[in-house]
Amino acid sequence: GRNAFTAPPLTNLDLRFSKRFKIGERVKLQMLFEFFNIFNRKNPAAVQNQINIIGQEFGKATQVLPGREGQFGFRIEF
Repeated sequence: GRNAFTAPPLTNLDLRFSKRFKIGERVKLQMLFEFFNIFNRKNPAAVQNQINIIGQEFGKATQVLPGREGQFGFRIEF
């Protein structure tokens, strides 16, 4: 029937730390730490949606999203 299959599970947790510093009367500096996919899970980006003769299983993840990533940044407000 329709919608009889489910995709592999998706688990994702992102985290952001920021701190704002006041520099002078009008200028503010913000420091950022951002982390994506904290648990480093293999989350599906593409799922096999056709039955073929090669032997890949229907509903199996064929591509995954990137693993744990992080970035650091500055922001100046005036």
